[in-house]
Amino acid sequence: MRKTLDAGGPTLPSADERLTPAALAPGQRLAERYTVLGFLGEGGMGLVLAAYDARLDRRVALKLLRHRADGSSGREEQARLVREAQAMARLSHPNVVAVYDAGTLADGALFIAMEYVEGQTLREWCAEQPRSWRQVLETFLAAGRGLAAAHAAGLVHRDFKPDNVLVGKDGRARVTDFGLARHSRPSEPPALAAAADAGTSSGGPLAADDLTVAGTLVGTPRYMAPELLLEGRPADVHTDVFSFCVALYEALYGQFPVAGKTLPELLEAYVAGRVKPLPAASDVPAWVARTVSSGLSFDPSRRPASMEVLLAELADDPQARRRGRALAAGLALLLAVLSGLLVWGWLADRERGCGRMDRHLAGIWDADTKARVAQALTAAGVPYAADTARRTAALLDDYAAAWVTMRTEVCEAQASAAPPGSLAALRESCLERRRSRLRALTELLASGPDRGLVDQAVQAVKTLPSLDFCADADALTAAVPPPEDATVRARVETLEAQADRLEALYEAGKYPEGLALGEALLREVEPLGYAPLHARVLLAMAELREPTGDYEGAKALARQAIVAAARGKDTRLAARSWSQLLFVVGGRQARGDEALQLSLALEAAVELADDPIVRADADNTLGLMYTNLDRFEEARQRHAEALALREQALGPEHPHTALSLTNLGRALLGLGRYEEARQADARALALREKVLGPEHPANAFSLNHLGAALVALGRYEEARDVYERALGLRERAVGPDDPATNGMLHGLGNALGGLGRLDEAREAHERALALREKAVGPQSHLLAEVLNGLGRALRDLGRREEARLHHERALALQEQALGPLHPSVAESLLGLAELELAAGRPTQALPLLERALSLAAVDERANVQLALAEALWQSQQDRARARSLATAAETYWRELGHAPALARASAWLATHPGT
Repeated sequence: MRKTLDAGGPTLPSADERLTPAALAPGQRLAERYTVLGFLGEGGMGLVLAAYDARLDRRVALKLLRHRADGSSGREEQARLVREAQAMARLSHPNVVAVYDAGTLADGALFIAMEYVEGQTLREWCAEQPRSWRQVLETFLAAGRGLAAAHAAGLVHRDFKPDNVLVGKDGRARVTDFGLARHSRPSEPPALAAAADAGTSSGGPLAADDLTVAGTLVGTPRYMAPELLLEGRPADVHTDVFSFCVALYEALYGQFPVAGKTLPELLEAYVAGRVKPLPAASDVPAWVARTVSSGLSFDPSRRPASMEVLLAELADDPQARRRGRALAAGLALLLAVLSGLLVWGWLADRERGCGRMDRHLAGIWDADTKARVAQALTAAGVPYAADTARRTAALLDDYAAAWVTMRTEVCEAQASAAPPGSLAALRESCLERRRSRLRALTELLASGPDRGLVDQAVQAVKTLPSLDFCADADALTAAVPPPEDATVRARVETLEAQADRLEALYEAGKYPEGLALGEALLREVEPLGYAPLHARVLLAMAELREPTGDYEGAKALARQAIVAAARGKDTRLAARSWSQLLFVVGGRQARGDEALQLSLALEAAVELADDPIVRADADNTLGLMYTNLDRFEEARQRHAEALALREQALGPEHPHTALSLTNLGRALLGLGRYEEARQADARALALREKVLGPEHPANAFSLNHLGAALVALGRYEEARDVYERALGLRERAVGPDDPATNGMLHGLGNALGGLGRLDEAREAHERALALREKAVGPQSHLLAEVLNGLGRALRDLGRREEARLHHERALALQEQALGPLHPSVAESLLGLAELELAAGRPTQALPLLERALSLAAVDERANVQLALAEALWQSQQDRARARSLATAAETYWRELGHAPALARASAWLATHPGT
């Protein structure tokens, strides 16, 4: 739902006499899981609150429906509404506000928990600034797709209007309040008579824009179909189509299609069949006007048969069709004149036969090259070098053999030279590009002893471009042909080989060398004016700048790559460039709101590319963005989709598949689903160990994530073993001062603290702090978690003043960088509050803990609850609430299986009996 008021807004209204303002004030708990954060709005059916869902650790909009005006319970009606809300909860669509939960409060009032949407209503969006008819139509088409999805699920909206569509800050339209308005009961009078009664009893005519009171109309009369108003028929798909067209007409023309400011006037117009003529001065094209007019027919049978039909007609732009035909004709012409556009080196080979295609890999992957690669890798002198060399050679053998097989098949499939532009010629060209990329990698691996190359060798081979692409007819025919001019074409082919080397340098982790080559290559590529190659080099440069920390440079290059890819009609590369841009903004720079604004463009680019690997990369990028926004459920969904796509397209042993498992584990950890996170991290570790070998230092990162899940589960002994193994891998490969080990040391400190090994915990946290501070600087909020870990260890050692300094520094860094309402602030507040409790000052601890409770994420909430219980008990303020909080913590830890924390909560409850 939409956020409309700040926390300091007006006094809360009540949904009925039993839902008092005090019961709905910020901090109050509803349905044993929702903490009220503030008031969002009120309507005829009830009110909407911003709330925090403790069970799933997310902000939600909580809609509370009023009791029936006649005081009856309405149990049958409420049961139907709950069933309908539960049906909506099963409907997942990007243009529908998600419904998470529904039920009844202790007093019997119905509640519905929905997605919390930052943005404005569609009506406000239309009024915010002048909108072109295309902008209006595109936004309504998105909302219409949400409406159509609900119809497909068997749900009817009954009250579609601009006020029931939210346009988020990301630009995405979402329809809300599906099917949640009340139905008229069969025993009620027809709608027309009921409306007349309502108008009389209220002392004046009912406005056509009003939602009528219960027992009369269901919906807003201005947007309701004639058969609902005049005949009292049940709402269906056709009535939703009518409402949608009324709203679209209003947005396009700035007026309603039927005259009448009051309900009687509107009904009179419907009876007379009067519809306003279309405005003469409008720039809305005739084909849009015709379609909208058909949806406004007073006869339901003459409207479009469904929302899908209506949307298809509205999206069927004749000008776009003409442009599409022209583009298709142009592409056909380009394919027809491909003669002379591609340079083939295979004619002589074909004349000699197809039996020895392996000779084309001479100097690329033959016995001599294999020996040089093995010698260079093993000479690096690291313990895992020989194992890595064997694995690298085996993978290169497989890739080379697959290349030879595919190249032989292409040769044998034709009796003579493939005509330029034919599918066979395109396959040959694709395989030649793969051969060039293979050459670039093997030359790099054979260049000399380099520990960095040993670390990246297996991953670099695994990420060689897929040979399957060369068998994909659709992908090959969609490619942009080379330049027509023979001289330019030859130059492009030469530079393509350098671009292959550039990408190989990136995959091998040789970023400075890649940047040097790329700068020079860009100066040569740009004047050629061949957009596909220009875009390819720009994207490679953006990818190379990101790991060096030059995020602004990476963003600028990614934006240039997007434009160049669009100019070159390379939809895959355009989508990859969008993904790289969002990865830097939302992943590396953690600018979640900015990334959200760009995400719609990424989604559109991915749809155009229609490639599973590109889609998986985009899902991974969006998942990282949502993780940084603490929107862990959305992150989980994206990473799960990326994992499924990568397993299918790349295989279960690809490095990107392991990466998706790790990122999925991070999202599950944020959701408090620690056992599932542990399983995902264990799978990622097993996959990496199988591919890289058990002693490869990259395995340490999977071990680090696994350790975090084990700590969250209270399995401290296992966690300690995992962290010590991770540190051993990194220290043997890099040395004891490896900056990458700061997170592992922090995790080890947490595990040792859980085991009561306090001095060892303190030492681990101190080492982690020194390494992280060296890596990110003294003013980074990323220091906060390590500062808090060190503060806890010092507190447990009785060094309270030192502990306070660390917690206060952590809090200041977080509030400055993230704001005082960020969930991570709760850990620092808890640390300070526990110091107050240890000093016998429970009254001073209370405000810190109350604030922490309103912010704490799922993994910290139970700790805050137990500390707050102790503060309340010691201060003798509310011992009943204290036991309730401790009981909630005990229940959470029992369900989680966290034995140490469960024992702590159970012991507290046993020693603090209720009265």
